[in-house]
Amino acid sequence: MKRFLIVVLLVASSLSFGQVFFGNIHAHTSYSDGLGTPEEAFEHARNSGVVDIQAITDHDHDLNYPLPDGSWKLDRIIEMAERFTVEGEFIAISGFEWTLTSRGHITIYDTSEWIDRSTTDLYDIYKWIVERQATAQFCHPGRKYGDFFDFEYFPEVDLYINTIEVGNGAGSNSNNVIKEEYFERYQRALSRGWHVGASANQDNHQKNWATVNDARTAFVIDELTTEKVYEALKTRNIYATEDRNAFMGFSTEGAKMGDTLYDVPRATLKVEYSDPGERVRRAAIYSNNGIIELDVSGDVWEVEIDVENPLSYNWYFVKIDQIDGNELVSSPIWFQSSTNKYLLNGRTIDPRPVKGLPFDVGFDLINSLREDQVISVEVKSGKTVVFSKQYEMTSMTCLEIVETFETEEDSLDFFVDHELAFSVNVDFVSFTANLDTSHENYFLAELKPLTQLFVDLGGEVKPVIGELTEKTTFSGQVLILPLPDADTFMKDFMEIPEEQVDFIVDYVKNGGLLVIVLAKKEITHPSIESYKLLFEKLPWMVGIEEGGRSVSGSITRNLEIEDGGGVVIFTWEEATGSELISEGTMGYIEMKLGLR
Repeated sequence: MKRFLIVVLLVASSLSFGQVFFGNIHAHTSYSDGLGTPEEAFEHARNSGVVDIQAITDHDHDLNYPLPDGSWKLDRIIEMAERFTVEGEFIAISGFEWTLTSRGHITIYDTSEWIDRSTTDLYDIYKWIVERQATAQFCHPGRKYGDFFDFEYFPEVDLYINTIEVGNGAGSNSNNVIKEEYFERYQRALSRGWHVGASANQDNHQKNWATVNDARTAFVIDELTTEKVYEALKTRNIYATEDRNAFMGFSTEGAKMGDTLYDVPRATLKVEYSDPGERVRRAAIYSNNGIIELDVSGDVWEVEIDVENPLSYNWYFVKIDQIDGNELVSSPIWFQSSTNKYLLNGRTIDPRPVKGLPFDVGFDLINSLREDQVISVEVKSGKTVVFSKQYEMTSMTCLEIVETFETEEDSLDFFVDHELAFSVNVDFVSFTANLDTSHENYFLAELKPLTQLFVDLGGEVKPVIGELTEKTTFSGQVLILPLPDADTFMKDFMEIPEEQVDFIVDYVKNGGLLVIVLAKKEITHPSIESYKLLFEKLPWMVGIEEGGRSVSGSITRNLEIEDGGGVVIFTWEEATGSELISEGTMGYIEMKLGLR
């Protein structure tokens, strides 16, 4: 992204983007796990005078139980929403919340039906939403309730899930509803391809609908009507705010927040803000290409910034932090290729692959057209073609693809049908060292000097947690094997099974470097015999002494395997930094790793 121009102007009158109405579109009553009735909720919100729009979204599984008069709860919510709606004054919305914790929660609006979580998984509810062309929202995404399989992308579902909560109060009386976890998931959803706008809601469970705090979903619409409210949800013409009356605009020529423009390589983005008496502390534009800090101040301002859209899929949104700590987050504006063929989420499967070795690269390939396509993907470093392949894709699909690359180039540009789609900088390391922690030898803190030594040599150290397997052993160029803790309570786990001894020996013979850290304290448990067996099977005349505290038969404690790898033995004191490591040993390690 290139930054061309910033112009700051004081705004004396109303903002140019038009009217804003405030709503709370996630709330509960006694029809599920809240208090009060939908009638009380709509009446309380309408009479409060602090919101223009209120939704009731009780939980799906509670809607299965009829009311005492035999009527269904969702029917009553719909009836109450119609009764309390006064076009131009107050809009009441009916809906329900589908809740399958670990998968995610979704609020679904404007349907006469509901579906129970006991009969559906995530893919089922997606299909249900598409079949009914419902309007839906991702709710409080994160570790606790789920993030929809890391926002796995489905182009057809993307047409109907149009909103995501960056703020959720869960009934709290605090305005601090926009959490870092939700904000990060918002960006993750956008990066996976979802076209979702930002909302902030109270998720009320008490009789304080709309009034428990100042969290709001702001609707940027021409007039307050039911039709316009649903239209704004579908087109994402909304923003999230922790301030009950802060006005924010985000637009460009021909579009406002929530809109998508096609084949626009350059644009002037306009940000507007107005909240008399509430100055801003920070304002920034976030995008898939980075963050642009805005040089603004005061309580009423507007700013324009010129941007380039270098990729076939680009998004921008605005975040404003007020001086009192309240936050505002806009919906994005998207700038995309009209081909409707995109490549997103490019990454190396191993975040830090070893330079000189093949490594796996993953990306999402999207066909948003309603016809089958053959999509060409080409990866270049400069003018050098690193990878080229064609993929047959059915209509409205996203494929998660993994390919193996063999290149030492660290800057990769992905092209889809000759359009630049994504760029990846590969963070190569010189080697990987696996540190065994599976034999009552969890010494991550104590062995920091040793692991830092390998990091300083250009490698990456990865703890082996769980079980030491042939796969994890052979995945690295170095295996660090500390002898176990003699004082552990789980002494039976100290032993190395003979099959592990055998593949460790094979690992060394096949070129691996085995780094053994001798015991911190003499091991008297019979498990020490398994380590003696390892030494016996290695092709050298070295034995373990003093219960693993020392070795005999070697002066240097380094073993060279002809046409293979090697072995280095450190005392506990050397590995933990209380004694110096000899220059000869350091030189031997560097030689075995090809660093000299």
